Amino acid sequence: MNDQLLQETLNKALEMEEKGYKFYKETGQKSPNDVTRRTFDFLASGEVLHIESIKKFFKAMEEKNEFPSIALDDVRGKRVEDLNIFSKSISTLKEKVKSVADDKKAYEFAMEFENSGYKYYESMLKDAKDEKLAALLKFLLKEESKHHDLLLNTYTYLTDSQNWFMYEEGSFPQG
Repeated sequence: MNDQLLQETLNKALEMEEKGYKFYKETGQKSPNDVTRRTFDFLASGEVLHIESIKKFFKAMEEKNEFPSIALDDVRGKRVEDLNIFSKSISTLKEKVKSVADDKKAYEFAMEFENSGYKYYESMLKDAKDEKLAALLKFLLKEESKHHDLLLNTYTYLTDSQNWFMYEEGSFPQG
């Protein structure tokens, strides 16, 4: 990957993460649903983590004129890995959450957004010849995957809560 292509690729990645942050922040603030607000606030903080990681990569490239080694574990440690939305008792969740049509659309859009980010980073990784760039891309891939999984879990909870509760409680019909 030549320098100009790398610069364009990382600029696009940065732009995607900034758009993700804005979407999650705005959507979370607008939702009347506590679970959606907390989920999207958490995802917005994840986008900030991605933005910081990409910016650190850029900065180190400019200062040293080489692919930097970023301690992604240090960056990752700044944020709680577990959102804990679902750590409340099941009965408390049943009382608090009501599915909202706009929230459903927001989750659907967000899952598509995370999928497109995943595909983009995956295509970048195929062209990455430097192991440090590959490490950054693998980190971003894992993050996009985690975001998608969280969105899918919450979406299922909001749209098919009966089956979600059965799965979470481990109470499947026997027959």
